[in-house]
Amino acid sequence: MKCLSLALPFSLLAIVLVATALFPLKDETAFGASSFIQKSYELRCRGGGLKFNSTPGRTLATGEQMMNMTVDFAAGTQGSGSYRTLNPGQCSWVDRGFRNGEPTQIRLEIVSFAQLQQSRHGSPVDRSPTAAESYPDAQNMPQYLANSDHYWSFWVYNTNNGYLQSTSQKYFKPLKTLPGGVKVPSPVRSGPGNVNESF
Repeated sequence: MKCLSLALPFSLLAIVLVATALFPLKDETAFGASSFIQKSYELRCRGGGLKFNSTPGRTLATGEQMMNMTVDFAAGTQGSGSYRTLNPGQCSWVDRGFRNGEPTQIRLEIVSFAQLQQSRHGSPVDRSPTAAESYPDAQNMPQYLANSDHYWSFWVYNTNNGYLQSTSQKYFKPLKTLPGGVKVPSPVRSGPGNVNESF
């Protein structure tokens, strides 16, 4: 009886593994394209020269309007692990510079206004220059990245169709070095819903 009770879970596991191999998972991406799930790599960008373009996308069940955004950038020639290697408007892989022929456009789907729920309920809306750190959206991300002292990380994969598809993104804050060589995250402003996402 014990053999039968163990055989059933293993049989089910085998069926799931075979089904996964026959029917790979798909992920809905920006611009309505569907693609097989890809491994994404960190692309770090420096503000001050990035070119943004947004067009309306789908509307979520919550009423939030999504935007299809493109970000055009200059290719960095060195890895951006040390963010100091990036010039304004450049993006580069964390571990290496761009190779010839790699796309210099990022595409992503992003909410048009990330603080819609706050505004509907009469809560304060963050309109500060750093609002994108807590509530990134199609309106404040380009404003935030107009400043060459600001950085952003996109996790992307090459679609082999002339652009990089972003699967996630967030702001990047360089570590500050204190006397004695100790590195600490830059201070993060306080405010509602603020989370220190420095890395």
